[in-house]
Amino acid sequence: MQQEVSNFFIFEVSKQPIILLDAQFEILKISSYTKNQLFGSPKAPKNLRFEYLVADEDKKRVNRSLSEIKENQESAKIQLRLFYNKELKWVELDWQYIKKEGVVYLLGFGSFINTPEEDEILALETAEALKDAEEIGKMGSWWVNPKTLENHWSEGNFKIWGADSTEAPPRVSSILKKIHPEDADKVLQAIRSVGSKGKSTELNFRMRLDNKEPYRYFFSRVRPWIVNGEVVEVKRVNFEVSDLVKYQKELEKRNESLNQKNKMLSEYVRMNSHDVRGLLSNILSLIELEKHETMEHSDFVHHVAESAVKLDNVLKKINDSLFFED
Repeated sequence: MQQEVSNFFIFEVSKQPIILLDAQFEILKISSYTKNQLFGSPKAPKNLRFEYLVADEDKKRVNRSLSEIKENQESAKIQLRLFYNKELKWVELDWQYIKKEGVVYLLGFGSFINTPEEDEILALETAEALKDAEEIGKMGSWWVNPKTLENHWSEGNFKIWGADSTEAPPRVSSILKKIHPEDADKVLQAIRSVGSKGKSTELNFRMRLDNKEPYRYFFSRVRPWIVNGEVVEVKRVNFEVSDLVKYQKELEKRNESLNQKNKMLSEYVRMNSHDVRGLLSNILSLIELEKHETMEHSDFVHHVAESAVKLDNVLKKINDSLFFED
């Protein structure tokens, strides 16, 4: 493999850093210039993994970017810090996806650069943190020009809408068709209102990608981006809350069932304390009366039987009330 790679790429004469990786991001070859810059000699340690060269602060961002390059079969520039023997060197590499005879390679070539300004480094780290937050929180950002309705999306928003992040985001008119008819106008009016008044707002909306799936629920914060006193764009941060809505509906259903059970239990207590004891008292009174004042046997049986039948009916109603359905 090393001989084949050596014939495929020229690494020895380049005056720029070149790094060749396999599909698992293992180092296959490094240019002599890169070795000298990183290790102070034309030789590099054996079995060196690329992730060992990348600074800890950049590992996740670089790995995510390389994975996207491989998955999308595209090219992209990445600024990163290469680390070895307690030294850090900034480099900008233009990574290319290459497939030769069925084998996938990632080739990075570029130049060592000066340490970026603090705000540039912060922007790189913030962008990576935003990607993590969007993935974990099921959220995405959407910037819209309130006048032209031209828009662009964060990576998280592409995932929400099931769109290809390598292409331009769909037009606002297309997106509104995916939103519930009762909510689409609210979304559009929120964009225009924030764009004209410059005041933030919040709203809820429902969306689905096709008619075969149920609507998904979103909470959206809409705020203006103001430059020199003018609203340039309107930014919406969309949070998917479908799970919360589902749990809320389940909780409401359980509360409704619990309330119904409470009503049944209250009725049970009332019937037990009033109806049952009232009829039982009648029977006991008849028995007590029979002890002191003899009644016609037929009258006694009649009155006791009448109260017993009523008591039996009440007990049946009580038993029926104890069968709860969730």
